[in-house]
Amino acid sequence: MIIALTYISLISGGLLVLILLVGILGGLDFDVDFDLDSSTQADGGVGVGIVKGGLTFLSVGSWVVKLLLLASANPVVAIVSGVGAGAVAVYLLSFLVNWLLSYEENVNWSPEDALMQSGQVYLRIPDAGEGIVTVNVKGGMRELRARSSTGTSIPTGVSVFVDDFTSEGILLVSPTEKLDPTAT
Repeated sequence: MIIALTYISLISGGLLVLILLVGILGGLDFDVDFDLDSSTQADGGVGVGIVKGGLTFLSVGSWVVKLLLLASANPVVAIVSGVGAGAVAVYLLSFLVNWLLSYEENVNWSPEDALMQSGQVYLRIPDAGEGIVTVNVKGGMRELRARSSTGTSIPTGVSVFVDDFTSEGILLVSPTEKLDPTAT
């Protein structure tokens, strides 16, 4: 029984480490997802999937059972302790994963995020055409297509204010300073 527990713990622990390393280094995330037609969720909101949780439970639980059996403890106590240690290990792993994921940031943006922001004309906006403006959106400078909301030409380098955007994602901007009508 000790040899079987050793193999179980080594194989499940090795697979767990391999899956975690591939997930960290390669961005590959392997897990099982059940598509159920139910009003309840199958995973209960745990950040660790079935495969990683099962491997953690088997690895830690079998090591604890093996060590307690080698210390000549009662087999029932060893098995109960192994199940408890496996459950605690799964809980700690899910806590660690959720803690790490709490630092994840949403970097997706849309033209709506540029509303009411100031920017600068990068490529001249003609009277009835499009130009390019640079606007700070979610901490990054973005070059976005823009039209003049007043219908007048806006030269390169002028500070603008984003008033609205179209369904195509083109910003409608107005200059923040009075323009010289003779400038092009």
